[in-house]
Amino acid sequence: MGCPKDTPEEVTDEAGTCAGPTNGTELPACPLLCDTLAQGEQPPAGADLSRDIRSTALNVKLDSLEATALIQVAGSPSNTLSLKVGSLRISGVSSRCGPLNYTVNDGQLDIGVPAWASFVRVDYVLTQSENYDGYLPGGTTFTWPSFCANLYPCHPALADGATFSLQLENVPAGKTAVYPSAIPGEAPPYMLAWAVGDYTEKALGSTAAGTQVSVWHLPGEEGAATQGTLHLKDAVDFYEKRYGAYSFGPKVGSVSANWGEGAYGGMEHHPYWHVASDAMDDKLVHHHEAAHGWFGNGVRIQCWEDFVLSEGTSEYLTARSVRETEGVEAEEKVWTSWKLSLERAVARGDTLALPDSTCNEIDILNDPLWSTIPYVKGAFFYRALEKQIGTAAMDQALAHFYQRHVGGTARMQQMLDLVKEETGFDPTPLANTWLRGLGVPAEIPHD
Repeated sequence: MGCPKDTPEEVTDEAGTCAGPTNGTELPACPLLCDTLAQGEQPPAGADLSRDIRSTALNVKLDSLEATALIQVAGSPSNTLSLKVGSLRISGVSSRCGPLNYTVNDGQLDIGVPAWASFVRVDYVLTQSENYDGYLPGGTTFTWPSFCANLYPCHPALADGATFSLQLENVPAGKTAVYPSAIPGEAPPYMLAWAVGDYTEKALGSTAAGTQVSVWHLPGEEGAATQGTLHLKDAVDFYEKRYGAYSFGPKVGSVSANWGEGAYGGMEHHPYWHVASDAMDDKLVHHHEAAHGWFGNGVRIQCWEDFVLSEGTSEYLTARSVRETEGVEAEEKVWTSWKLSLERAVARGDTLALPDSTCNEIDILNDPLWSTIPYVKGAFFYRALEKQIGTAAMDQALAHFYQRHVGGTARMQQMLDLVKEETGFDPTPLANTWLRGLGVPAEIPHD
């Protein structure tokens, strides 16, 4: 007979049911269960980075930077679990029934996990970093693309999605912490984030589906925040109505991130994505980061080589949101601006927007793909495709793709296959021209 699992539904002792986490990161002990299980030996620490992480619950004390991660894992015949821990200082690893064997080498935590254990608790201390690879001195976190290990024990791999909960304690007096207490949909490991500062929340209203939309700005930014988010609620409403339900909670919004002078753009830390302070007045940045709730986060890319599936799709949706909220003329101004951006990017150094002959064999931060090219060429590819198949068919294909893959991963080739399957139009020549070719292609005129 096998040992019972320590799932919230099934673990019982004389006192009754031993439930799951009571405050996010605490697992109550089950004396009778643990007395029985203690008769066996704890497995030795061992390496297994392939073991699936189902959920991560974090508790972080902002004054001491002491933290606890309660990680729910899938079963595995190896009785081991490996997590990347980067610069974290590990102070203990345990299960419901006490300490577990573990080792830390070269930023990797290897743990011996008993067959009955579904939860592993890791106690650790994190440090601030000025290198945009963890918890920044300005109070925001930045873990894209693979720096989650400097914030919590994780699997940085794109394919490994999980649900999250987060609790921040000891927020500095007079400051506001903006973060999601829970992320119910499976999310990429870089998505969880927080920001601490002198924030003021401005409610922007609710979508037809009931999603609340807000913007959080720092002192002196009210005007810029108001300008940049004038149509943000309507953009989110458009994404929901046209492509599918949002999967990361009932409230969303933009948070001003003090990344320092010269920083621009945003980061898709849903449901409260971060926008550089210098970009708070830029509606395109707000709409783009919001669109990642559908492509990039809602549907995770399987390989970094498919970067265009995240960024090119979100950039196209940004232009579509402008059309829906402000009209065709406003959208055309966006495309005119992007054409100039594309020409400048190609002149600086062209590259393929979709180098998909490999999968996760590139280092995105040190590869030519990390550029404006996949954003803008990807958007123009979708624009050219829309002109061929029509807006209704384009929207339907994107909606069906999202609904088919939400909570999981996908590749750009799957998008091309779905378009052909649903419309009968083969987008391969367009993809070869815009995404797998160099230069600035001539746009195909509208029939």
